[in-house]
Amino acid sequence: MFGAMKHVAVVALVLVMAAGCGVQDETVPTTSAGPVETAAATSVPTPATTATTSLPPTTTITTRAPTGDGPLNAIEDGIGDPYYPELGNSGYDVAHYTLDLVFDPESDILTGNVTIDAVATSDLHTFNLDFIGFEIEEVLVDASIADFARTEEELTIRPGTVIPQGESFDVSVFYSGTPQPLASAAISFGVGWSTSPSGQRYVVAEPDGARSWYPANDHPLDKATYTFLVTVPDPLFAAANGTLTDMVTDLGQTTFVWEMADPMAPYLATVVIGDYTLVVDEVSTDLAGVPVRNVLPPDLRDAVPDAVLRQGEMIDFFAELFGPYPFDAYGIAVVDGFPAALETQTMVVFGRPLLNELVIVHELAHQWFGNHVSPGRWQDIWLNEGFASYAEWLWIEASLGIEGVAVGITQERDRFVGSGLAPPGSPPPDDLFNASVYRIGAMTLHALRLSVGDEAFFDTLRTYVARFGGGTATTDDFIAVAEEVSGQDLDALFEAWLFGDDVPEFPVG
Repeated sequence: MFGAMKHVAVVALVLVMAAGCGVQDETVPTTSAGPVETAAATSVPTPATTATTSLPPTTTITTRAPTGDGPLNAIEDGIGDPYYPELGNSGYDVAHYTLDLVFDPESDILTGNVTIDAVATSDLHTFNLDFIGFEIEEVLVDASIADFARTEEELTIRPGTVIPQGESFDVSVFYSGTPQPLASAAISFGVGWSTSPSGQRYVVAEPDGARSWYPANDHPLDKATYTFLVTVPDPLFAAANGTLTDMVTDLGQTTFVWEMADPMAPYLATVVIGDYTLVVDEVSTDLAGVPVRNVLPPDLRDAVPDAVLRQGEMIDFFAELFGPYPFDAYGIAVVDGFPAALETQTMVVFGRPLLNELVIVHELAHQWFGNHVSPGRWQDIWLNEGFASYAEWLWIEASLGIEGVAVGITQERDRFVGSGLAPPGSPPPDDLFNASVYRIGAMTLHALRLSVGDEAFFDTLRTYVARFGGGTATTDDFIAVAEEVSGQDLDALFEAWLFGDDVPEFPVG
C-alpha cells in the first residue's frame, strides 16, 4: 500500500539501475468477449460546487416499517478482526459482487445498484453489510423487498423469511449520493472515492474504505469475484479491476464492463474515471504472458515512462521467484494529486510522482503478496508490505548481485536500531502502515533467507503462495510453511524480528 509512505524511512541506496524500454502499441486489441475500442479523450467537467452531499446517519434509523416481529436493530458483531472489530460481518460468505454504477461528474452524483451473491453460513434472520453514506432507495433479497435499518457504518437487512444455513441468496441495494472519502481508523488521511485536481475520479480504499462507496463485507476474510458496469458521459473513460469485456454506448453515455474473475478483497476494488486511454503494452504482454494494459492521461500515452515499460520484464522475473502471475491481466492507472500508489488488484492506482522503478516493483509484488494471498487479520500487514519491500531488494539484486545489495540492507538495518518503532508483527492500529511493517518486515525475510539458505527460502515463498493463493493467511501460517520447508524450528527468529523490542542482528549466512 501507498508506495510513497514506504520510502519515507528508507535509507538511500544510491544505485544505477539498467533502464529498459519496449515498443508500445496504442490500440486496444479485440478481446475474447468482443471488440473493444479506445475511448475518446477530453477534459473532465468540473464538478458543480452545489452538489448534493450524502452524510451518514448518527443514530439507528429504520427506513422501512418492519414487517416481522420486533424492532430492526443493527447487529454490532464484525467478522472477528482483533484490530478493527467493527469491520466485516459474520453469517454469510460473498461469492460475487455486481457493481452497476452511474456517475455524473457535473452533479458529482453516484447512483448505484449493487447486487451481492452470497451463501448463508448460519440461519439468517438479519444480516449486516458495511456501508457509509448515500441515500438508500430500496433493498431486495432474492428479488423481494426487505426491511433495512442503518447506523453510521452498518446496513442491517431483514429478509422476508429466514435464510437457512447453506442456502444461496442475493441482495440488491439501490442508492445514490455524492461519494465522500472516509476517515480511516488505520491511517491519518481519507480513503475511498477521491477527486484529483484535474477532475479525475479514483478509488484507493485500503484498509477500510470499500464501505464508503459500495455496500460490502469489508474485510479480506471474505473475498469474492466482481463485475463492474460503470456508466459515464461520453467521451470519458472508466476503468476498474480485471479485464475490459465490453463497452456499450447509448444516448451520449458509455457503460464500461470489467470482470474480475479471481477472488478479491473488498479494499482492492477500484474505479478510475477521466480523460484516459487504455494503452496495451505489446512488448510487456509478450514477456509477461498476460495482457499488460495501462490507463494513461493524454500526456503519457505517447511518452510512457521507461519504468512503466519494464512491467512485463518485472512480471516474468517475479514469476520465476514466487510462482506464476496469479491474475488474467496487469497494469496501472495514473492519477493526479495522489501522493502514493495502491496495489488495487490488476489495475494499480499510481500517483504521478510515484512512477519510478522500485515503486512499480513494489506494487507489482503485491499482486502475489497482499492480493492473491491476503492478510487474514490486519495486524499481519507485514505479510503484504514486508514482502513487497523485499521484492525491491530482489529486483536490485538481479542487477548488482547479492553482494551489491547486502551492504545497503545492513546499513538500513543499523539506522532502524533504536528507532522506537513498534515491531512489524504488532503495528499500532492507528498507524498501521508505519515504516516498520515495510522495512523491518523486509529485513525479517532477509534474516529468514540467511538462516535457511536460498533454496529453502524461495521454496517457502512459492509454497506459501501456492497454498494460500486466492484466500488469506496469517503470520502463523507463514511461519508454519517456513518451518515445514526448511525443517528448522524458526520460532526464535520470528519472535525476535517480528515482536522484539529492537531490531536484531542479521544471522550469519
